[in-house]
Amino acid sequence: MVLNLFRRDKLYKPSEQIADYIIEKTIGEGRFGICYQVSQDQKLYILKQLKRGMLKKAGVKARFEEEILKSLQHESVPRFIKKIECEDFYGYVLEFKAGKTFEDIIYLDKHVFARAEIYKVGHQLVEILKYLHSKSIVHRDIRVPNTLYDGQTVNLVDFGLARWINNEIYRADMDFAFMGDFLLHLYYSSFELKGFKKRPWYDELLLKPKELLLLKRLMGVNQRYKSIFDVEEDFHETFQANK
Repeated sequence: MVLNLFRRDKLYKPSEQIADYIIEKTIGEGRFGICYQVSQDQKLYILKQLKRGMLKKAGVKARFEEEILKSLQHESVPRFIKKIECEDFYGYVLEFKAGKTFEDIIYLDKHVFARAEIYKVGHQLVEILKYLHSKSIVHRDIRVPNTLYDGQTVNLVDFGLARWINNEIYRADMDFAFMGDFLLHLYYSSFELKGFKKRPWYDELLLKPKELLLLKRLMGVNQRYKSIFDVEEDFHETFQANK
């Protein structure tokens, strides 16, 4: 059955059913879709509902997330389970990953990330990017709402903007600015503004020289890294320098 792109999207409520899955709660809604936590036979999954307007506008681009997720097998990336397509719904079921978003951890829980934990998290993120780039995939949306953490493990979700690397429009180094911005959120969790004058991050954060250079190169303030392996080398050197 083909999805009617001109009908309004139905928002599903707890206890409602889609295919064989029961809605437990809504996790979040964005421009492209709505994510639900669902269950089947007492096991949790994530159900992503793609919005009709986005499908109509994006066309074939809307299929990239499904195609890319099907190609991945990594413990920190949700597995693609199945697609659901009917008159009232188009989307897919993904593996459930435990943890809170870094956005909630920082801004709701007010968690302060010490240096050791920043490196622990950053190391895992580097490993995820090494895997994705080895599969010729650039994520393009590594942000605090799209990363989960349970205190031990980092998981990267939401592959709606992910694309196959072609070294023209879609390059691996696009992920580095996102990684730098993500790390800055962790550093700022311990920052206390003194006075009223805001300054650039590289002036107001108390960073050691290697940290500063790493972040500047990730963010493109200095010459941006070309390879995740170069990022990995400098990241570990920075970690060793701060032990």
